[in-house]
Amino acid sequence: MQVFTVSIVTPSYNQEQFIEDTIKSILSQEGDFYIDYVVMDGGSTDNSIEIIKKYDRLLKEGKWPVRCRGIQYRWVSEKDKGQTDAINKGLKKSHGEIVAYLNSDDIYLNGTMQRVVEYFTENKDIDIIYGDCKVVDGGGHTISIWRSREFDLFSELCRNFIYQPTVFMRRKVLDRIGYFNEGLHYTMDIDYWYRAAVHANFAYVPGELAIFRIAGDNKSSQSRVPFVQERERVLETFFSTYAEDTIKQWKKRVFAWHYYHAGEQLYARKEFDAARKGFVKNMRLEPFSLKTFLSFLAIVDMSMHIRLFPKAVSILGAILQPSLKRRFI
Repeated sequence: MQVFTVSIVTPSYNQEQFIEDTIKSILSQEGDFYIDYVVMDGGSTDNSIEIIKKYDRLLKEGKWPVRCRGIQYRWVSEKDKGQTDAINKGLKKSHGEIVAYLNSDDIYLNGTMQRVVEYFTENKDIDIIYGDCKVVDGGGHTISIWRSREFDLFSELCRNFIYQPTVFMRRKVLDRIGYFNEGLHYTMDIDYWYRAAVHANFAYVPGELAIFRIAGDNKSSQSRVPFVQERERVLETFFSTYAEDTIKQWKKRVFAWHYYHAGEQLYARKEFDAARKGFVKNMRLEPFSLKTFLSFLAIVDMSMHIRLFPKAVSILGAILQPSLKRRFI
């Protein structure tokens, strides 16, 4: 039976507060596989390099308990063109049959790699897998659990339920699809799932595989406007370039969802001007829908400051069955 090598790439820049937890979560994985770990540091000026070197030294001196068949640990510290560039360079240095990237403030849960290896061993027709994700704050306190679902391209285009820290894929996907788009800063992972969906088979592995951290200075904690704008461009590219005629008929509905969720996310961050624009665009695309009713409430809410929108969403979420909630909200 094949023994897999799992390649993980970690892009990092000035993450001394979190990178040690990330490194340890990878090197501590236990199971019947090899680990190929590549850390791509962008020329950090904090204590990150000393932390990265520490684990290189511990492994070379045999002072780190290796719980899998073997670990190859490599690192580079050099100026790069950004996160996506670092990920691509790391992937090109890697050699595992299974590949993934884990950002320097995220964490794999114990047993994740063994579950991944077992799934790929038992399901030879599956190319990309993903699971559920725990969300924590800068102090490691749990905020929520992101539950994913069985793969469906239309739903993924509307909602993005594939959580990047939980994704693992066979190297043949890289060979066929290529690497991440270095012109994207926020949505390179989403863009990749869309591109891969045309050629690869996805599967949901229920259960938490990773921890995603929302800290004060990472991209997830900043303004949502650039993300929303970039995702819109990614969708336009998908529908104009990759989608077949049977998929192109989804475009209007997908963009209605995009604008609704953009409004919802921007509302939550109190970016009200941008949120209002998203809600209005949704209403224009689908004037007769539950989303439009909620969008109208949100617009009234932002004008009168009466908190109608979150109350309505909460009530509907409590009333609707989970499947209907996913469909309508």
